[in-house]
Amino acid sequence: MPEVLSRSDFQEDCVRDHPNYGYFVGKNRRSFYKLKSALNESSLNPLIIKDADHENAFFAKVLKSEADQFVELTKQYEFKRARLSPSVLDAIKWVFGDGWLTE
Repeated sequence: MPEVLSRSDFQEDCVRDHPNYGYFVGKNRRSFYKLKSALNESSLNPLIIKDADHENAFFAKVLKSEADQFVELTKQYEFKRARLSPSVLDAIKWVFGDGWLTE
């Protein structure tokens, strides 16, 4: 993924089970594993794909109904959301099997 990540991460939508996508960056690899452990113990069910280029970052797909709790948990482990460009967001949706890549 490109280093320059701008605009648009979690979308606003009134549908409760609307999927939201994000890119999160933590302090180090250990923080990722701590967050993953906390997620395993929680009732949240996000889909997470670790960024192969950055050991402390991941992409997430979270239902709108769980987004606030998920973001609070990421803050607890000192992860920050990176803004995503529309083209990167489309690529992330495609990786999660939810979108079509536009040319």
